[in-house]
Amino acid sequence: MKYATRSILAVAIASVALVHATAAEASAWTLPKGKGQVLVTGVYSHSDRGFDANGRTIDIPDYDKQEVYVLGEYGVTDDLTLIAAPSFRHVGIQGATDDTTGLGYTELGGRYRVASGSRWVGSLQATARIPGTRRRDSLAQVGSIDAEFDVRALGGASFTIGRMSGFIDLASGYRVRAGDPPNEFRADATLGIRPAKRVLLYTSVSSSWSDGAGKGVFKAYRYHNAFLNAAYDLNDRWSLQLGGLATVGGKNALRERGGTGGLWFRF
Repeated sequence: MKYATRSILAVAIASVALVHATAAEASAWTLPKGKGQVLVTGVYSHSDRGFDANGRTIDIPDYDKQEVYVLGEYGVTDDLTLIAAPSFRHVGIQGATDDTTGLGYTELGGRYRVASGSRWVGSLQATARIPGTRRRDSLAQVGSIDAEFDVRALGGASFTIGRMSGFIDLASGYRVRAGDPPNEFRADATLGIRPAKRVLLYTSVSSSWSDGAGKGVFKAYRYHNAFLNAAYDLNDRWSLQLGGLATVGGKNALRERGGTGGLWFRF
């Protein structure tokens, strides 16, 4: 595999580390047999506004979140990639005494390539999500109390424009959530382009919609997060990433603004 193509696939896989749920939610590509990668991504976000039940922005107590996602992937075969993705987070709320610090969700599972061509791939992914430190907040991006199970269909394609290479990655899925929270539909899209050999620019949108309302405090919700990022390859194995995020729409959800940074290692 050529260096440029390898870097594109690594960034395509890594781009989902910026999506708040976990680092292991999208990317249609599998890793070659015997190859792996570890991607550490930090996310800081602040929310002093939220979305009400009608999608209007409203004042809410300030939320601050610091999160770290560690995505580990390994190609068991060319078609099957195993995934392990623990996360850590701190959630602070203005004027509240129930700030939490500790493990977030840990995601375990795999992605299987079902079809591919020279420039495209289709795959299926299934993961189990194990909760860490629990919070019972009704706001969609904060509450986490029980196990979850995620299934996805994914498709990706690479392309060239003149001397520039790029990729597009699409995913749609359904998440089953134990306990009171509602199940949810999910969709992600990522577009990346490499204007220089060591530089890749990419943008992504991640959307979640609850499948109705849950029980207790858990209302119906939706939210749509947008990300803009740049990655720089230090060499064949190491890359740095910086970017920003914003919630561009929602219902019964936080309106987040923040930044991301990452260090990626391929082996």
